[in-house]
Amino acid sequence: MIRFVLRRILTAIPIGLIVTLGVFALVFAMPGDPLRELAGDKPIPAAVLAAKRAQFHLDDPFIVQYLLSMKDILTGNFGTTFAGADIRDQLALRIPVTLKLTLLANAFQWTLGLFFGIYAGFKRNGLIDKSLLLATLVLLAVPGLVAYFAAQYVFGVELKWFPVSGVLEGFPKSYLLPALVIGVLGFAGLARLMRTSIVETVNADFVKTARAKGLGEQRVLWRHILPNALLPIVTFVGIDLAGMFGGAIITESIFNLPGLGQFMFQAIKLKEGGVVVLLSTLAFISFILINLLVDLLYGVLDPRVRNV
Repeated sequence: MIRFVLRRILTAIPIGLIVTLGVFALVFAMPGDPLRELAGDKPIPAAVLAAKRAQFHLDDPFIVQYLLSMKDILTGNFGTTFAGADIRDQLALRIPVTLKLTLLANAFQWTLGLFFGIYAGFKRNGLIDKSLLLATLVLLAVPGLVAYFAAQYVFGVELKWFPVSGVLEGFPKSYLLPALVIGVLGFAGLARLMRTSIVETVNADFVKTARAKGLGEQRVLWRHILPNALLPIVTFVGIDLAGMFGGAIITESIFNLPGLGQFMFQAIKLKEGGVVVLLSTLAFISFILINLLVDLLYGVLDPRVRNV
């Protein structure tokens, strides 16, 4: 087990360097002077501008800026943003916001997706099954941006059921609307996958053999059907969880939630390469850890993959 974990971590290191280098290159290639954009129409004295450029190494070559950013991350010296905000303090304030949004959205998605998917799989071609297929097809056809703005306008502006934006109402009220939109959109794919997996597993030969041996339906369900039907779901949930940070960039910007996604959006807009590399590194580490947990859970559900 330890060798397996170490092998995965060592494999992830070069991939992480390539990912962060690519992201930094994209930010570096963006046109414009970030310091002048930050100041807006206000004039900046030449001495102040030169001092700021020296402080953030903006006149150094691309590779030097990247290596300095990586050195700061590895040493824990995150520094400040161009606006002077302490990055460590920003992370302490913003990480809980993104975690609350992610956990609440996944609670909605998993509850709806697993319940309706399992029920529709066992009651194939019934009313619930046909309704689920139609509803999920419609949800999968709706672009996320359209759903976010539509929900914000209808349920926030018109009906006033939820706060339109911000976190002034606290948890969970301020997070309910964006979490519901994320959860409902994600539920569509999860429910269809769960249904398909249940249908395929129920008709598998090993399930027919278990029933032919005289095993009770409850034992067949819990020992044979669900463990095997959950294998593709574990992979789906792992990928979905790992990709939440990318979705948070859009969601938090639309609903004005001061989380890591909004922080990343602001950093990209202001060409703050160091912040972008730091957040990309955190996202990549989260991705690796989540996928490592998925692999370990796979081994629990299916002992055949433990020695792969």
